Amino acid sequence: MPTLPNRTSGVRRWVIVAGTLPLAWWCISLTAGALGIGYDAIGDVVSTWNITTAAGLVILIPAAFFSVSGGFELASPDSPRHGRWYATVGLTLTMAFYLLMVLKSVVAIFGGSVLRDPDTWSPELSSLEQWAVAAPYAAFLIPTGATLAALWRGRSRQAGSVT
Repeated sequence: MPTLPNRTSGVRRWVIVAGTLPLAWWCISLTAGALGIGYDAIGDVVSTWNITTAAGLVILIPAAFFSVSGGFELASPDSPRHGRWYATVGLTLTMAFYLLMVLKSVVAIFGGSVLRDPDTWSPELSSLEQWAVAAPYAAFLIPTGATLAALWRGRSRQAGSVT
């Protein structure tokens, strides 16, 4: 059992990072959009990241709250079980947001043409740009899923110990 605090500390750190990753990504994309970085090449993609993440704050703010709360509760000797559940809720909400964003891009690519509102804020994207919009969200699924798996893998090992 001496390795448990070190492992818990690492998982705790990853829970907090994975839960706040989409908010950090939004801040980076907002900064890139405000500074006009690569606007000619990827301006529409950055705008889409900004708009969709702003709409996703309904999911992402509670997800970050649960992840950070769960991360701090994991360090508490009194309530690691609560921390695991809080972190699970936060990471699951975050993964749901990522899956929605990837699914939105895939449907836009393969779903055929849809009548667009001429007053929409979001730009019309090509297939390549849709893949570029989905790429970071698909990539963020990997560390978030791995963190969720590590969170519960440790639980099954602890349940088997008799000490």
